[in-house]
Amino acid sequence: MKTSQLLALGLTAAALLSGGCATQQTRYGSDTYYMGGLIAVHKGDYAPAPPTGAQVDTTKWFGSGLPTGNSVSFFYDQVKYTRY
Repeated sequence: MKTSQLLALGLTAAALLSGGCATQQTRYGSDTYYMGGLIAVHKGDYAPAPPTGAQVDTTKWFGSGLPTGNSVSFFYDQVKYTRY
């Protein structure tokens, strides 16, 4: 029982880590996806987080400076860190 659970966990982790990364060029910037989309980096993205996710604005923590429009989202847009 324990061996099959460890095997399933190991296969899941291997699938996520071997998912690689992909970069997509859009008309507004570029999107880079890591680990099959588990982590996504969006450049030039001013879109808000989806209604089911949480958005964390880093300008409130580190000062405003110049807005870049960059964002990093985790867990398929469930948590989104923005800089705008």
